[in-house]
Amino acid sequence: MIRALLFDAAGTLIEPAEPVAEVYSRAAAALGNPVDPAAIKPAFIRAFTSLGDPAWRAHPDGDTAERAWWQDVVGSTFGYASGSAAALALFEVLFAHYADPAAWRVFPEVPEVLAAARDAGFLLAVVSNFDRRLHGILAGHGLEFHAVITSADAACRKPRAEIFETALSALKVAPSEALHAGDSIAADVEGARAAGIAAFHLDRPRNDLRDFLNTALQERVK
Repeated sequence: MIRALLFDAAGTLIEPAEPVAEVYSRAAAALGNPVDPAAIKPAFIRAFTSLGDPAWRAHPDGDTAERAWWQDVVGSTFGYASGSAAALALFEVLFAHYADPAAWRVFPEVPEVLAAARDAGFLLAVVSNFDRRLHGILAGHGLEFHAVITSADAACRKPRAEIFETALSALKVAPSEALHAGDSIAADVEGARAAGIAAFHLDRPRNDLRDFLNTALQERVK
């Protein structure tokens, strides 16, 4: 019987309110180092996908490790885009920008799905490869959960089973009692299944979180 619904965050509950390349370009220009957004976009993708996981053991806690990882992403992005790595001041501006709930947009169906899921008696948790800024972002949008587990909290990232197990422990449910939704096949679907949790692949516009909730309700009555 499904008792708990787990959600990925970025790409599932929220997304950047503006294209990342435009935000990076504007921040760089404000500090006197203009860079074309068209150059930043592929550079960001290259940096984001090539750096691997944070160096958890090299830092005193998961959030410090995540922050250092993001500093590397920003530095590498501008290095690839302009040949000059980002200054610390630019990283600080961008890191603070994405801590602001206004920098993020909630997908349209999210509030109604969370309200309906709560009314149906489900426990709700977020399992996300994000630092602890996510707690304030979700709260700032009025999105409430029984647990929010970031990779900074768990000191590991999806698809590793440990981050899912941390969420299960927080909710006091077994893997068979949970269903996870996320937009990444590798991190969300394969990661959840490796932890013994059934998974729903979110693939907008083919489906959305209303379909996820309907799947959970159907599974619960089997």
